[in-house]
Amino acid sequence: MNEVVIRIQDGGNVAVEEYKNGVKSFKSITPDSLLACLNKSLLRGGITSGLLPRGCISYTAHDNGDKDVYILHPESRADITYFGSAYPNFPLPKLVFGFHLSGEGIVSQSTLGVVANESHLKPTAPMFVYPFSNVSNTRLCTGNNVLPRCKSLHTLSSLPYHILSMDNNNDFAKPSNNKPGFEMRELLEHLKDKTPDYYYSNILVPCKSTLGDFIEGRS
Repeated sequence: MNEVVIRIQDGGNVAVEEYKNGVKSFKSITPDSLLACLNKSLLRGGITSGLLPRGCISYTAHDNGDKDVYILHPESRADITYFGSAYPNFPLPKLVFGFHLSGEGIVSQSTLGVVANESHLKPTAPMFVYPFSNVSNTRLCTGNNVLPRCKSLHTLSSLPYHILSMDNNNDFAKPSNNKPGFEMRELLEHLKDKTPDYYYSNILVPCKSTLGDFIEGRS
């Protein structure tokens, strides 16, 4: 049997015994050498995410197999509904979605935020209050809608489209979430013929948090 036995002795000395092909050998090394060897061994395996979803700006793998994935939504318009009323090609600000997945691909938590209209996002990019419904702070409520299981990460890119296609209601919609103080229906009617840039000068209420805070769950 081949094996290596490491003994850390009083005074910090490290003794290494190696048994290989019936031959026993001894070596004395420094603690720094042992640490460097262990680090090299840990890095050799690495972490492979597989194919990430389009627009992925942050990915975290947890020891229990869970994952956190944050996606910058690439579209500036969507076909949305409000209590069954259709608003086709509706303008949107720059949206960021966050998903917490179990090892089996079940989405157990979703977040949604509005980020600054910048071409190159940084962790310090300011965030804004989501002006519509179904979001409390940044926690996204999907009601009775069950999000599809994502067995591979790249399929997460379809979830923002799926969420935006859900019928909107008045849950968590407040006039204080937009600068003019509109109710939900009034806000939708006001915005339906505007451009996405219009949000940033006339609608969005700034948050105290940044994109980095949103990703770290501090917003």
